[in-house]
Amino acid sequence: MRQALSSGDGWAEVVARLGTADDLAASARDAGALTRRRGVADASSLLRLGLCYGPGGMSLRETAAWAQMQGIAKLSDVALLKRLRGAADWFGHLAGRIVADRASASDRLGQRPLRLVDGTAVGAPGRGGAGWRLHMSYDPRASRFTDFELTDGSEAERLDRFEPETGEIRVADRGFGHRPDCIRHLAEGPGDYVVRVHWRGLHWLEETGDRFDVMGFLEGLGNDDSGEARVLIGRGKRQGSWEAFPARLVALRLPPEKAEQARARVRSENRRKGRAVQPQTLAAAGHVLLLTSLASEDYPAEHIAALYRLRWQVEIAFKRLKRLLRLDTLRARDPDLARAWIFANLLAAFLIEDMLRLPPDSSPSTGP
Repeated sequence: MRQALSSGDGWAEVVARLGTADDLAASARDAGALTRRRGVADASSLLRLGLCYGPGGMSLRETAAWAQMQGIAKLSDVALLKRLRGAADWFGHLAGRIVADRASASDRLGQRPLRLVDGTAVGAPGRGGAGWRLHMSYDPRASRFTDFELTDGSEAERLDRFEPETGEIRVADRGFGHRPDCIRHLAEGPGDYVVRVHWRGLHWLEETGDRFDVMGFLEGLGNDDSGEARVLIGRGKRQGSWEAFPARLVALRLPPEKAEQARARVRSENRRKGRAVQPQTLAAAGHVLLLTSLASEDYPAEHIAALYRLRWQVEIAFKRLKRLLRLDTLRARDPDLARAWIFANLLAAFLIEDMLRLPPDSSPSTGP
């Protein structure tokens, strides 16, 4: 990235991927990022400053000095801080435009769209610094992020955070499986979902409306590697009245070594919290429970397991973001400057993805 920022040809290629100079200027004005041009001649120069400070890894002072040496801009580090704070929304707009263009140019060749959703924390520096959470979706076929949203660190994961595409299959881990209202939104939408759930995480009902015994269901599997049941998902007494919606519960038995590792994690977590481990929890830890709206005649249990294993793609993509762009080393405490830093890093990541078109990552585990 630094080489592209310093090279005339390299920087021209970056700008060309975002539109013409007039396009950049217009979007910067609309976002309120270029209301004054003192020290910064145009939108391209302002973008260059943001990328130097973000993925370029420079401090405000280093960025200001570098820009003056390169003849790009002449301003102090304090003036640069103000300019970058005002450009945060614009950087976010540019990053969002890239993923929107990806969606419009996508050719699925008859395949249903796959979307892996996950989130990661971006911590502010220093003690007591306000953190952020980056929510993202990922296309494992194209090896590219397809949507994102930045919130404060207190906002929880939601399976329905991004509007679904027609025919989409959305895949998520257990952190997304405890909100029945979010799951219902996907179930009633134009796509389908596969999400991991906890055996006590939802209000389980039989199709008759009676309580569904999850542990009895697992015990009834015997020695089978998988099994499934049709269930209804209710909302529970604390969440008011609600018409339960149907879903398909798929249980996958973990290999013995994976099951023991899962039980060890349960014991460790309960010791840390000073709680006694329930025998049912240890028994359930030997399985992966997946809730889905996909029809069993089209997607048998082994296909559901294969879809869920794709979640590793987005996890590895997040690790790549943090390793290559140091997305987990946020230096700014000021909220607007922090947003500018994060969005500039995302913009660089999306540009790099489009240039490299990385092949899909393989799963680090053969188990579900």
